[in-house]
Amino acid sequence: MREIIKPAIMKGLLQVKRMERLTPNYVRIVLEGNDLVKFREARAGDNNKLLIPPAPEVEFELPDSPREKGEGFVIRTYTLRKLDFEKGEMLVDFVMHGDNGPASLWASRAQPGHKIGVYMKVKTKPLFQKADSYLLIGDHTALPVISVILEDLPATATGRAVLEVHSEEDKLHLKKPAGMEIKWVINSNPEDGSVLAESVKAYNIHNGIHWFVMAAAEYRTIKVIQEFLKNSSAIERKQWYAYSYWKSGVAEDTSATDRRDLSIS
Repeated sequence: MREIIKPAIMKGLLQVKRMERLTPNYVRIVLEGNDLVKFREARAGDNNKLLIPPAPEVEFELPDSPREKGEGFVIRTYTLRKLDFEKGEMLVDFVMHGDNGPASLWASRAQPGHKIGVYMKVKTKPLFQKADSYLLIGDHTALPVISVILEDLPATATGRAVLEVHSEEDKLHLKKPAGMEIKWVINSNPEDGSVLAESVKAYNIHNGIHWFVMAAAEYRTIKVIQEFLKNSSAIERKQWYAYSYWKSGVAEDTSATDRRDLSIS
């Protein structure tokens, strides 16, 4: 039997350095702390597990695993937006859900010095594959990882990114290759459905070009996209990634669906 080697886990207790409101519905939390050096092997665009205290001002010790959380603590999966060791900063972007989401509630109240636990796996799988043309599809939860991919694509890259946000004011200025078009889709009620799957179907994914497609969104949307890509003769399975980042009406702690690398234990 082949031995299964689990990836190494990086973990640290960090504190808020500052909060930046990027748009009405997006907040960036800048973290710092002595434990930042433990994330030397982390990559922007990879997922992390955030151990969020019941209130921002709560002091706590970091458990070995987020599964050992104390009463009132919650675990949420987010994307590492950026690491800057020269400045001593880790950036994590939050979508604001008002008081309904414990992570966004924490972020909206976060002040310098407030603590949060961060856990990450050491990854080797690339965020994207080299291709002749790229199609990146994502809702508000995928904006951080797609932003990282757009920044890292070769300058000669061509294709399209279709990004769904809550409002016109939530459009961000994103660094990207000149040949990558960005199409914004406004959806103020993503829980009720999305047109992102139709955007994939409508795009001309044809034979004769080496494609890379990445999609990340709500569970039902991703199921439709996965089925479409599986049945497409123009793209091989290894040329696309599709991730369910959330499921409407289901909290992450109880969801049976998998977000990319959802299980750090």
